[in-house]
Amino acid sequence: MLLSPSVILDALPHRPPFRFLTSVSLLDAGNCGEALWTVDGTEPFFAGHFPGRPIVPGLLITEALAQLSGLVGFFSADPGVGKLAHVDVRFKETVVPPAEILLRSRMVLESGQLFQFEVEARLTQRVVVRGRLVLTGSSKERSV
Repeated sequence: MLLSPSVILDALPHRPPFRFLTSVSLLDAGNCGEALWTVDGTEPFFAGHFPGRPIVPGLLITEALAQLSGLVGFFSADPGVGKLAHVDVRFKETVVPPAEILLRSRMVLESGQLFQFEVEARLTQRVVVRGRLVLTGSSKERSV
């Protein structure tokens, strides 16, 4: 069954301005996903984050990766089931607007209520963030 992009994004408990996924190009629930975050430089957080020399906050890139991982791990479960429990990512270079950040997430481990994902963010062919994160949630609540 093909789902519209808005149905997929609406499965997240996040809403603008804190939803950082612009579009989802791949969602294989329980396995992997790919999304895009388009940053044009007019976002309100740039007013205070290095004014005059905007840099996309690494924490927000990490949050975007967590949002995608939540879709991968908990799509079709109740919104808000997955919670971020642990982050281990490396920032390889800064991201400045305008930018199209390609986000990827792949579930690598499910153990009880812990779900581990390998994640990365790219600008074209360059990896800008890579690592792992863990979400918690009940496997009973997860219905992929």
